[in-house]
Amino acid sequence: MAARAPSIGALRSQRVLGQRVDPLSKAHAADAVVERAFGREPGAYVCLTNVHTTVASQRSPALRAAVDDAFLSVPDGMPLTWILRRRGHVHTEKVTGIEYIPLVASKGADLGMRHFFYGGAPGVAVRAGLRLVDLVPGAQVVGAASPPFAQTPGWTTEDLQQELRRTRPHILWVGLGAPKQELWMAARAGELGVPVMIGVGAAFDYLAGEKAHAPTFLRHVGLEWLFRLAVEPKRLWRRYLVGNSTFLWLLVRQQLSRATPPRDPRGWSRRDDR
Repeated sequence: MAARAPSIGALRSQRVLGQRVDPLSKAHAADAVVERAFGREPGAYVCLTNVHTTVASQRSPALRAAVDDAFLSVPDGMPLTWILRRRGHVHTEKVTGIEYIPLVASKGADLGMRHFFYGGAPGVAVRAGLRLVDLVPGAQVVGAASPPFAQTPGWTTEDLQQELRRTRPHILWVGLGAPKQELWMAARAGELGVPVMIGVGAAFDYLAGEKAHAPTFLRHVGLEWLFRLAVEPKRLWRRYLVGNSTFLWLLVRQQLSRATPPRDPRGWSRRDDR
């Protein structure tokens, strides 16, 4: 008989290179969001944490704090998923934005869940919303908007706030790219009045058909990044070639530091100091 997945309340966050990651299955991640969207006060947000954001957090205390304050930090990538499974969290699954959006929508459809898409190039959020309605019977997309091309500190959200008050979505899907969306959600969580915001990166582009999605077998073996690099080498070469190499080096360095015995001030290893 298969082992039963732990309840949401029983799960404990893990740290990978200091970055918080929650050992969740796809179903757990969706159930937790639906429950929060209908049952509690507004202001929660969810981060989809991957190698890129984990490496970026090494030099950004603000990003690490944003993820720490999130309602959930789910593993968006096989490297983090493998690490959590090796630690004994065998039910952990990779949760990508393109899968998460329809999964949450399907679980919330019978409850009347309302969705708002915010992000992407002009028109992409609208097309992503229309595609979700086609994919999930009963899904309600009540609005979509693209943000201005401006730096986050000078970025006004007055128009967005008016639309959110009018449409009253349960979920605000945020497609601003990492780590901008994590910092933006952390900064805006208390002022937008939305029950849950979820940062999904480039998922709008995939949902709207603007970009090709990696084949299933590549996603399952952890090579989705290679497909994306082949499709968009100029934009993504630094993220994947430099970022992935940095991630591996940081893991190796961490393991080496744990394997090295502490040294006595007199100059020899305490392991040899009988």
